[in-house]
Amino acid sequence: MNSILQSMLIKRITNTLGCKIALVILFFITIVSVLSWLNISLTPFNYDSTSDMILAGPSLIHPFGTDNLGRDLLSRVIYGSRLSLLIGYTVAVMAGVIGSVYGAIAGYFEGIFDTVLMAIIDVIYCLPDLLVMLLLGLVLGKGSLGILISLSLITWMGVARIVRANFIQLKNEDFVTMAKALGANDFYIMFRHIFPNSLSSLLVSLFITIPQAILAESTLSFIGLGLQAPQCSWGTLASDGLSCLRTHPNLLFFPAFCIFITVLSLNIFGDNLRDALDPKIKI
Repeated sequence: MNSILQSMLIKRITNTLGCKIALVILFFITIVSVLSWLNISLTPFNYDSTSDMILAGPSLIHPFGTDNLGRDLLSRVIYGSRLSLLIGYTVAVMAGVIGSVYGAIAGYFEGIFDTVLMAIIDVIYCLPDLLVMLLLGLVLGKGSLGILISLSLITWMGVARIVRANFIQLKNEDFVTMAKALGANDFYIMFRHIFPNSLSSLLVSLFITIPQAILAESTLSFIGLGLQAPQCSWGTLASDGLSCLRTHPNLLFFPAFCIFITVLSLNIFGDNLRDALDPKIKI
């Protein structure tokens, strides 16, 4: 029975052509990123190898062209994919862990405890995200670790609100009342009974967080507060290509297009996942 429901759910998630295309794109980009992590080169050039072909346009040898140091742009885009996706996926996981614990505690205990915890989130929400990222970036320093921590500290709040709302709704259900009558403690009820019933909403929020994290990292890198050389991401490549926009638009177009198509695919899949897990819609 479970296998039948899982099969129906998968069909429901992929019931549109747009979602199928989005899944293919995400699968392809993820595979390319993983191969890059494994040092399996998909091009004959290293991402940081310079040459005499400076600012060459797209050709058979260099499909994306070369940058101002003669480095193959395709190789650098492939290399940049692993950092962009790593930051997006890792931030989503960290935000999910922090937000789930925070929202579960706030939603289950409610009262003054919930009021204080939600007030903290409201105060942080009053601050512009970019300002918070800038301040955290200055404190934590530039680099992948600083970006991961800073983005995680500003993306968990949306997850916390969703989990809190689910806990407030589910804590009065019959299965929770029965667990209390059997002597189960609060934390066992929270993470053994209520939390599994909140996973659908949590998954949807995480798939929304991934493109947000990728865009945020790209923004930081674009304004010079992201990854530093020799590391590169799609955001740093787009930032580097901005100075040559009029004469060599390919340097900006290709990394920007990778950001666009990845974020679009994640949003399409996230929307379909939300619709598939919505209990108000019949399978």
